[in-house]
Amino acid sequence: MKFRSMLAALLAVIFMICGVAMAETADPIEITIWHTFTDDQQVALQGFADAFNESQDQYEVIVQSQAYSGFEDTVYNAVANGVGPNIIFNYASTAADYIEGDLVVDMSQYINEDPEMQEIYDSLPEAIKAETVGFIDGGMYALPAVTTGPIFFYNKTIYDEMGFSAPTTWEELAEQAKAIYETYGIPGFAADSLTDLMTMLIMQSGNEYIDMENKCVLFDTESTREWLQWFGDNVQAGYFGLRPTGDYWSDDFNAKLVASYSGSCAGVPYIVPDGFEYDVAPLPNTITTAWYPSWNRGPIVFNQGEEANRGAYEFVKFFLQPDNNAQWAIAMNAISPYGTTQEQSEVYQEFAAEMPASLAAVQANLDAAGALPTISGSYAVREALEEAATMVAGGMSVEDALANCVATSNAAMQG
Repeated sequence: MKFRSMLAALLAVIFMICGVAMAETADPIEITIWHTFTDDQQVALQGFADAFNESQDQYEVIVQSQAYSGFEDTVYNAVANGVGPNIIFNYASTAADYIEGDLVVDMSQYINEDPEMQEIYDSLPEAIKAETVGFIDGGMYALPAVTTGPIFFYNKTIYDEMGFSAPTTWEELAEQAKAIYETYGIPGFAADSLTDLMTMLIMQSGNEYIDMENKCVLFDTESTREWLQWFGDNVQAGYFGLRPTGDYWSDDFNAKLVASYSGSCAGVPYIVPDGFEYDVAPLPNTITTAWYPSWNRGPIVFNQGEEANRGAYEFVKFFLQPDNNAQWAIAMNAISPYGTTQEQSEVYQEFAAEMPASLAAVQANLDAAGALPTISGSYAVREALEEAATMVAGGMSVEDALANCVATSNAAMQG
């Protein structure tokens, strides 16, 4: 009996040692990132994956480049069929489409039990925090990594000749556009994104956007009609441009076919002015209420099981550490929204001290940054707003255009 007891104890020790050895040699859990980044951004993302993989042996992050065309459809179809990535980088509106099927991970379950990550999250501005939980069930399905936004690009040579400064109100912008058209025969203003232009006008007029409980829009108001008419009248008069010759207004701006436009701060590399000087400035952010559409892009984690979800979270935590977040902001030519990065990273502080004028124009409006509710179908609302502005510019009555917009938006959210 004594021998058997000793043998049992020995076998237990052997099994324990073998178990430890097996655990040590087990393959790490793969965490896959799909992305469409290019050049420096792709190199930076791969660098973070390599550094994370070297920092531990439980997970292995694999970075895979995907085709830009049709990327969101490709991701959705793959995730819905259980063969998609663990992580993509996109906006909160993208995450909303995955909630209903429990396809996206609520990050609050991890952050709430992690004091280090809680400190990082709590350093976000309140409006951006609101966006992270602005979903129908209040879950946290998207975290920002960087912030960008629309700014005002203008032909400084023309503006100087006209004696103009960058406008600080939408009314002043329209007055300048009219004067420029009458002098130079070109539209004085255009917008890369009619949706963001209309959203700014709607929200700055004091309207609400979406009733989350009833899944309907709340901007069917007189002020929305007035600003739609304002836009349509200016297009029809030639003061505003409607459609660029290419995908964006930068080419027309370079060719002096339009004197100013609103576009992403990331568009600066595409500005190559043909014989004139240009400048950038913040867009007007107030009519009766201060509001600005900051664009907050970051990781979205898809539900692939608890072990993989935890691994994806650990990478996100690593990615948002102050110096790592700073390096990503630099690679993206964007602003970090995190106070932890701004205050703790010398790398970011050096970057911010020499911040490009395009990012300074975004930074100047961030105090007015506002969050829009995110719900399945909210992307259709954006498309419907763009169509309404286009239809009014083409001669449709404001009443009919807005009625169509409201009906289409509500059907998309309620369908």
